[in-house]
Amino acid sequence: MTDESTQQRVDTGIPGLNEMLNGGFFSGTTNVVSGESGTGKTILGSQFLYEGAKKGEKTMCIITSEESKSIIREMKTSFGWDFNELVEKGFLTFVDITDPSLRLQKSVEIAPSELIKSFKKLVESKIEEIKPTRIFIDSIEALFLAIESNYKLRTLIDDVFGVFRKHNVTSVITVGAMYNLDTMVEYGADSVVKLGRIRTGNNLQRSVYIMKMRGSATSNEVRVLNISDNGMAVLKQSPYLE
Repeated sequence: MTDESTQQRVDTGIPGLNEMLNGGFFSGTTNVVSGESGTGKTILGSQFLYEGAKKGEKTMCIITSEESKSIIREMKTSFGWDFNELVEKGFLTFVDITDPSLRLQKSVEIAPSELIKSFKKLVESKIEEIKPTRIFIDSIEALFLAIESNYKLRTLIDDVFGVFRKHNVTSVITVGAMYNLDTMVEYGADSVVKLGRIRTGNNLQRSVYIMKMRGSATSNEVRVLNISDNGMAVLKQSPYLE
């Protein structure tokens, strides 16, 4: 069992989220951020990396469905975060679908399980080369959607997550809500942060709650997740009208 008093915590970079997690993510753990499209998963993971890189940590962003220039542009125009500068300084490394190993995902000749083995090998070699303390993967479902057997899926998820734990990297991994894949990914994680949208009257508000965190007490509340020009923050209020 985790000794909560001695295990190091990692600042998420999200104001209010550390409080919900009772101090932040545990160092070296695999943390899933789950939710439907548009709930803020990519922003949360990017802010997590930005927080580490600003402090001089080495960080890595793995993007499975688009080129890194898209996320670099989005974070610069939305929040003024200069990811290119962090790349130039050596604090941030991107791995995206332009990498030959990830480009294999577009090939129907490659068996899904072989694809994941290739991805796992790529990630491990990049970790050993760069030695990051934080990794963000956006998003993991692109790897696992073609796996039909739930047993094989569970095994492959554990294999990929095991790479991060083996190298003591604190990782944030996003997964969308589709085909119950999110449930399988959440099961293998050390913590799960659930993002959503809640209708209150005529308004839609983003919401956040901690579904689980192994070895730690957490907040049981659902809170408002706010996105402004400064990035993402968790507010103390509930999205539900009193």
